[in-house]
Amino acid sequence: MESKATPVQARSRQTRESILAAALSMYEKKGYHSTTVDEIAAQAGVSTGIAYRYFKNKKDILLNAISYGADNVGSIAGITPEFPRDISDVKEYLLTVLKAFEDFHEKYRDIHEELEGLQHTDNDVRLLYSKITEEKMKGVAAGLGRLLGNDCHIRERAYAAIGIMEQHCHTCMNSGIHGLDTDVMREMAADAVLCILKGAKNEG
Repeated sequence: MESKATPVQARSRQTRESILAAALSMYEKKGYHSTTVDEIAAQAGVSTGIAYRYFKNKKDILLNAISYGADNVGSIAGITPEFPRDISDVKEYLLTVLKAFEDFHEKYRDIHEELEGLQHTDNDVRLLYSKITEEKMKGVAAGLGRLLGNDCHIRERAYAAIGIMEQHCHTCMNSGIHGLDTDVMREMAADAVLCILKGAKNEG
């Protein structure tokens, strides 16, 4: 029995992930409200009945798709660098991550704006985003704690650093409108984050 369980579980996981990936693709093309479960199922190459076997309803697909995207954003964005162990290596790491996230925001602009908008109109989405953010920030704070070797407002510094990086990406999405040099902006954003981290190191 055990020898048969693993392939079945793997296929089940593949089908589930195919549906979630299809949902994100459809949200990008048509928006959440204009997308039907039938369309998501067709995009995933499964029947509507199969989709309902894995998810209760359209909202359930949305919430699981958001979690799926959050869990796989690194591979989707092509970000592979390991968190540096020495603060002297951080700026190069930051520049690499910032560039990858700039590309990610630009490539997935429509789905990003769609899901960001849903946070303001759907309480379930807002609460899920809050939960995901808290979970992800625990990992960021833990990494910074190992890097900085102290507990001087690590959590606050983590939120401040990520906030700068996120705002940088949003600014870059409209850099053409404002006539901004994204390379210069990237350097400034990395320096601002580095200033936060070095300040913690000095206080420690």
